[in-house]
Amino acid sequence: MSPQTSVIKVEIRLKEIPAAIEEFKKNCKKALDLFSEEIRKAVSHGFNQLLNTEIDLFLGNETDANNKRNGYHPEREYVLKGVGSLRVRIPKDRLGRYESSIIPSKERVDPRIKAEMAILQLAGLSSRTLSMISKRLLGVEAGKDNVNASLALLEDEARRWLDRPIERSYWALYVDGTHFKVQRRGSTASEPALVVLGIDETNHRSILAIEPGTKDNVECWKSVFSTLKSRGLISCKVRLGVMDGLPGLESLFKQEFPISVTQRCWFHALGNAVAKSPARLREGFKFQAHKIMYAQSENEARVAFETLRDVMGDDATRAVKCLEKGLDSLLTFFKFDRSLLVALRTTNAIETINRQFKRRTRGMGTMGETTLESVLAFTALKIEFGWGLHRIDSKLYTRHLEREERNVIEKAVEEVGLLN
Repeated sequence: MSPQTSVIKVEIRLKEIPAAIEEFKKNCKKALDLFSEEIRKAVSHGFNQLLNTEIDLFLGNETDANNKRNGYHPEREYVLKGVGSLRVRIPKDRLGRYESSIIPSKERVDPRIKAEMAILQLAGLSSRTLSMISKRLLGVEAGKDNVNASLALLEDEARRWLDRPIERSYWALYVDGTHFKVQRRGSTASEPALVVLGIDETNHRSILAIEPGTKDNVECWKSVFSTLKSRGLISCKVRLGVMDGLPGLESLFKQEFPISVTQRCWFHALGNAVAKSPARLREGFKFQAHKIMYAQSENEARVAFETLRDVMGDDATRAVKCLEKGLDSLLTFFKFDRSLLVALRTTNAIETINRQFKRRTRGMGTMGETTLESVLAFTALKIEFGWGLHRIDSKLYTRHLEREERNVIEKAVEEVGLLN
């Protein structure tokens, strides 16, 4: 239907306009309700005329002369975007061959509304809240079946986005295994996922892979890296990998990306070291370790490490050795521009995805595998939109990262104390 074509016209009688205006003056809300109802009736009448014309055209092209009209299906609701709930009567033919292309027999809701319902569901609205909103705004309650059908519309698109071709070059990758709490069949369990983020040549971050249900081990990471390359990631452009201390992961990364160096995540390293220190020394250990982490140069950081060793003496040798073992990798970020130091020393950006995912799934109930992928993709798309607005080396974003980093590390250290 072209923009110039009009099949429905709403008639306003001039002599009744003054009376209508008076009704609006008396009670605007009531008048709007009446006006909306008149529009719905007019649109319902227009749809029913379209349906009657459609079956007449269908029967006019039938090869079987005995196929005639055979009354109507029971009148039912159909929810149209921008209008609300309509009353429609779909005609029938004797042989049951007629299927409306205007309103298919099993269709109760405009497909455009279904897509928007799916977006609201993926944004974190519970089925109950979505049902209540649809009842108030659309005049029809969106049941569980409608919500599930809505999500099904986006599942293919979501999976395609997760597997999209990689068209830009990335000079740094964050790689980390995380866990998402997912409800299935009435119980909640922590399920693993491997996540890869990239920094492109304009210093913007992007989510390259989320592999739910994958174990955090070297063999699984090898498969993830292979898939990234097959999607277009240029391995010879990758100069840095930011990761935790998973045994064998640094060696594998350097094999897969030959010109790269690796940066150990300070969040993971400090948490592991603090866990090995005596409880009474943890605050002092953390204070000295922060001087290494937040040093202004590699030389200053190494001096701070020697100070940590001297201050702790023989009382925290296991914790000191834990840091010393990965010290060279922990200080790799000093080899890059100073404006990037805050962004490169942890994998906390991946934790952002986990936090957003938890917030969006809090009221969603039980999820299957395809719904999980859809929610992860939607979460990733929203985060990526925000990341696209800021370079990781901008001063404003660097200050934000530094505050977030300190909060995450403090929380990790506190959790170690609670466990012990």
